Amino acid sequence: MADKSVWLVTGATSGIGAAVVREVRKRYPEAHVLALDINDTAGADLVAETGADYLHCDVSSLDDWENVVVHLESIGAPTHVHLNAGIQIAPPDAPLSEYTFEAATLENLEKMMGVNVNGVVYGLRALLPLMQSGSAIVVTASLAGVAPYATDPLYAMSKHAVVGLVRSLGGPLDKRGILINALCPGGVATNIIPDEQKTDEAVFMTPEALADEAIWLMGADENGRTWAKVAEDKPVFVVRAPGDKGGRHSRE
Repeated sequence: MADKSVWLVTGATSGIGAAVVREVRKRYPEAHVLALDINDTAGADLVAETGADYLHCDVSSLDDWENVVVHLESIGAPTHVHLNAGIQIAPPDAPLSEYTFEAATLENLEKMMGVNVNGVVYGLRALLPLMQSGSAIVVTASLAGVAPYATDPLYAMSKHAVVGLVRSLGGPLDKRGILINALCPGGVATNIIPDEQKTDEAVFMTPEALADEAIWLMGADENGRTWAKVAEDKPVFVVRAPGDKGGRHSRE
């Protein structure tokens, strides 16, 4: 029987998102993979490389999410959704001094919150009405969503918001048979890492390592959990909310 799964990945043309697209196409060649991003040139390259489908989508735009819903009419309801797009408060080539709370501009704050928070909210609002029991959602958060991140405190704020949303939706979505979990990695070699942090001493995980965890989380028997990934050779483990004592502790 042909694989009828439909995978949707945001922030899909680089970093973790691109690694997920490549790995899903490798593991499940008959699955339909829809890659969403704003980098159309990289999107075309990803299509040529993997055979995935690509659609331009600014995750902070309600109009673009409406276009995604229309596009899905010819494909089918998404069964696996990876809301992965994310940015920091300043571009990677900016000095670290521009990442501080005091230096952040309102323009950059609105842009970052639009991607990191609204992008998740808008994506869920657009896709959840289409999704059936047995579907799964993974949201890329960050260790900065469960711990302080003095380098970019506003980025930490945005990721704490995402973690809170995922934890709070676990119960309601469980009643519908839909999984939702947050993946919270430490440093990953992606385009949003500030250039000044890319030193010889710095150790970053590969996007491929996080792709493996994201795909595993699509089938995890937990809901509304926050999964931290602190090192490439260590599996994800649950960072529990206060009062949460159930379920597994880590990937086995």
